[in-house]
Amino acid sequence: MTNEANMTTETDSNENGNLARRSFLAAGAAGLAAAGLAMTPASAQTLVPGNPLKTNSSSGKRVVLINDARMQLGPPIAIELARSGHNLVLAQPAEGLVEECEKLGAEVLVVPGIEQEGPEDESQPGSTQKLVDAAASRFGGFDAAYIRTAIHVKGDVLESTPEVFEQSFASNYMAVVYALQSLMPPLMDAGSGQILVLTSATGGQPYHDMAAYSSMRAAANMLIRCAAMTGAPKGVVVNAIGSNFMNYPDAIKTLGGADKMEAIARKIPVGRFGETSEVAHTAVTLLDGRNMFATGMFIPMAGGYNIKSDAADSMAGG
Repeated sequence: MTNEANMTTETDSNENGNLARRSFLAAGAAGLAAAGLAMTPASAQTLVPGNPLKTNSSSGKRVVLINDARMQLGPPIAIELARSGHNLVLAQPAEGLVEECEKLGAEVLVVPGIEQEGPEDESQPGSTQKLVDAAASRFGGFDAAYIRTAIHVKGDVLESTPEVFEQSFASNYMAVVYALQSLMPPLMDAGSGQILVLTSATGGQPYHDMAAYSSMRAAANMLIRCAAMTGAPKGVVVNAIGSNFMNYPDAIKTLGGADKMEAIARKIPVGRFGETSEVAHTAVTLLDGRNMFATGMFIPMAGGYNIKSDAADSMAGG
């Protein structure tokens, strides 16, 4: 009888506990507040996006740096950010881009002396610092930065010379190091910021005949994970986005030219090449100040190629 009574008591206790937990979870934020456990802005460790969004600039509007506004993702990112109320600090703007962003209400500062290919490319230690200094001078600070680094080199591990690996190391890895070292300190001092680096989907799914390129992109992705942990306690989030199979000239050239595109598209799970506007749409969500929780991520955008898998029947059927 005693055992049965104990079992009944334990069952009742468990059921009451489960009901209490379910009620607590169902109450959500209200339940937390009632329990005195709600996270308030004063107790939060880093910035929670509000309305209006906080800005580190003295202009009253968020400011975003873009080191390559001439090609690929840079122009559509700039346009979307201008449309959503940002001011911009740009290098190498595409023809007509500044005027288009200004029509959307953005104040645009163009910084000279930065190029994607040439003696003043992003592999130089002071490249990104020019953008940071210009933003501080004009706007009193900045809130986010989009950085593109790239040099495409072909060759497998045996074909690639030490010079090829060194070139890829400088442009695809050290360029990211220099950018982070320029961007992170002022953002960490301000207590908030977003950094998004364009690497490559090959950093997750390599081409073995682009060994130097793929391996340095993978290294950059790992570096960004490390940087994210450095920045997180100070409210700075750092992420990477990697594209492949994009419908723009540089990618088409790398993949063998326009006459190869149809055959390549058949190997992409979604069956087509991607548009820059599609990748830019995702990129903007990591730059516009409304997501200060996601950090250390690498987002490959390659039409499903990075997670491509075979069916069992296809393996057996050859």
